[in-house]
Amino acid sequence: MIIGTFLFYFILFLFVFSSPEKLKQRDKRWTKILVLPAVFALILAFLTVIKVFFIYKIILIIVLGLTTLLTYWQYGERIKHWLG
Repeated sequence: MIIGTFLFYFILFLFVFSSPEKLKQRDKRWTKILVLPAVFALILAFLTVIKVFFIYKIILIIVLGLTTLLTYWQYGERIKHWLG
């Protein structure tokens, strides 16, 4: 059951994080495309195991998304330089 939950979230986040622009680049680094969805799917699968309610997962996704967005706005140039 936990593997199915992980795969569901992984596929969901894979579609969210894979933009057509990234896939068109010559230098396709699959680790960049697969790491974030795998980490988020692992976190949500772990939260499923400890029986956190669905609403708390949504709140966690929103908080992590806002934190990621604010971090990108603040350190976007450094992140782009670091990622290549």
